[in-house]
Amino acid sequence: MFNKCFFVADEEKRLVEEVFSNAIDCLSDEDKKLPQVRRREHVLPLLKRGIGIHHGGLLPILKETIEILFSEGLIKVRQAARSFATETFAMGINMPARTVLFTSARKFDGKNHRFI
Repeated sequence: MFNKCFFVADEEKRLVEEVFSNAIDCLSDEDKKLPQVRRREHVLPLLKRGIGIHHGGLLPILKETIEILFSEGLIKVRQAARSFATETFAMGINMPARTVLFTSARKFDGKNHRFI
């Protein structure tokens, strides 16, 4: 069923791929070897469906790219909150979202659970 869930039109998918590829091309050769960049086959298909993932562990260029896609309306957030984020979304990112869903008010910071 998930394979049929697209929230963007074909032209929007092409724009998402172009913006994402341009961002990746700007990275140094060393950064291109990082797992979160090498595994872009996991992130790009989600972005091309209009689904955004944003968290503090992403490289700044990837976070910025997702923020740009969101602000351009290429990442869709509707009543079912199809953007997944940690508190980075609430901590100063000025995004025009009508709905943001936090699944928990606590998170694991590597040592302990704390409130966001």
